[in-house]
Amino acid sequence: MRKLPYLIFLSLFSVFHFAQVLEPVKWATETVKISDSEYELISIATINKGWHLYSQKVPEGGPIPTTFNYSKNAAYSLIGKTAEEKGHTVDDPFFNMQITYFDTKATFSQRIRLKSATKMIKAMVEFMVCDDTRCLPPNEVALSFNLSQAKEADASVSTPPTKGTNPALWWLFTIAFLSGFTALLTPCVFPMIPLTVSFFIKQSKSRGFLNAVVFGISIVVIYVLLGSVITAIFGADSLNQLATSVWFNIAFFLLL
Repeated sequence: MRKLPYLIFLSLFSVFHFAQVLEPVKWATETVKISDSEYELISIATINKGWHLYSQKVPEGGPIPTTFNYSKNAAYSLIGKTAEEKGHTVDDPFFNMQITYFDTKATFSQRIRLKSATKMIKAMVEFMVCDDTRCLPPNEVALSFNLSQAKEADASVSTPPTKGTNPALWWLFTIAFLSGFTALLTPCVFPMIPLTVSFFIKQSKSRGFLNAVVFGISIVVIYVLLGSVITAIFGADSLNQLATSVWFNIAFFLLL
């Protein structure tokens, strides 16, 4: 009986020591200033080799998902949900389901909007980690976000695009324009040019010019109208699928 207290103490000490040694995830925080009223709260998990930190979205019956609870404060409001980077999605044989996890490093971000001045935001993250042989009990870690030490957001991300010309769009327009002229040289179009031109030239100058303008505008309107209707009903990629469809081209050939 004298050894019983000693054994209990030794057991409790071993459990406590084991729990302290196994800390496979270390958490750090950063803050990014998007604007005077919006900030990005970034939580960074550094994961030891061989361990997995689970996603925020885990099917029911699986491991404990990573969850962020931000302290309620009238000084700010959350914008959307906490975002996470893309992890590894696998068929887990132990839980018998598809699970997304992170290894080495994971980054989570939450955007907020300030309603009044505040320097510090508190949060609590609950998470669970496993390796190939075991899982640790769920753990909670307190997080602090210091807004006074926020980094300025990258201008390419935070600043909305300014009005003006975009060189890439001009190149695209130029290539499309030249491609249209090149299409005039194709065997199915080029022979029709003399026939079309002669049709309008045979008419009087004013009437021929007017009919030519109406003819050109009608072609543009018909193609734009049909394209817009098909795109609105069947989606943006439907015209490309239709143009590359073997059966549609055969039916179109037989129709003509």
